Amino acid sequence: MQRRGFLFLLGATAVSVAGAAAVLCTEGETVSTAPPGERALPKLAPNLGQIARFRINRGAMRANFLLDDGRWVVIEKGGYPADEAKIHRMLSALADLTLIEPKTNRPELYSRLSLDDPANGKSTEIVVQNKAGDIVGQLIVGRWRPDRLGIGNDGVYVRRVGGDRAWLARGSLDLSGGIADWLDRRIVDVPAGRFKKMVFTSASGDALTISRSGLTADFAVENPPPGTKLKDAAAISMPATALERLDLTDVAPASEVKPPESGVAIAEYTTFDGLDFRVTLFPRDKADWIAVEVSGINDVAVEAKALRDRVARWVYAIPPERAKLLKTTLGDLTEKAGGS
Repeated sequence: MQRRGFLFLLGATAVSVAGAAAVLCTEGETVSTAPPGERALPKLAPNLGQIARFRINRGAMRANFLLDDGRWVVIEKGGYPADEAKIHRMLSALADLTLIEPKTNRPELYSRLSLDDPANGKSTEIVVQNKAGDIVGQLIVGRWRPDRLGIGNDGVYVRRVGGDRAWLARGSLDLSGGIADWLDRRIVDVPAGRFKKMVFTSASGDALTISRSGLTADFAVENPPPGTKLKDAAAISMPATALERLDLTDVAPASEVKPPESGVAIAEYTTFDGLDFRVTLFPRDKADWIAVEVSGINDVAVEAKALRDRVARWVYAIPPERAKLLKTTLGDLTEKAGGS
């Protein structure tokens, strides 16, 4: 009986704590539910076609987006193209947010919902403007509340700028990540199967050439030193994958960030149909950066121009594992003593 009584008291305590938390989230002035179907930003949905600018603020991150000649770009990255699909999803989700439950109006409780000051807390402020520069919507966005039943009723806590009341809104809105997460991250995507030859020149001037005779042939190291025990064909072909779905981790205008004149590594790739890539690798801010040059004539002239137009104005930070492939040396392809 004592154990049963203890469990009853424990359960009652849990219910009391939950009830107190609920009161904390709604105490203060008397509140009522939002009018049925009221949007968090009522002016946004009717004006989606007129949106030309928005900004996201969270802590030290400031990201400004501009619709430039029909394409979204990121101002802080010199006008680099943004991820169009992600922006369209975000704006649509933002326009659809519907207020469903009032929460606290006490600033000291905002942090529980991640709705504290965007400059110093965990919340995110988003400001949306039309082509005339007028603010169409401005919202503080906090913690996401997933739908545990899996029936599409996700929620997010929000607070209108200029108002004290926090709300639970129905909808799914993702404003997470840094500026790089909003960029069009793809640099180039050339399948490994297209390449005929690769030449890697290290910062010290040592050169390594890998080539093959046909599309179905294996890659081989040209003129290896006598007695060199090379790794298998799969290892030797791995550098050919470096330009396959190559994504950036950061970007900067080439006019502002130039590779050093010496001490850089060079990776040159040639396809069977005559498309040429010259990738210059250099360190910057503890990351691996690249500049990409593209050329080609005849059948690949149009493709070469499209790629050149895409990459010529920029330098990119790339993941370390891709940089390692682009800086392949003979030592990377040589078996260690004992075959280990």
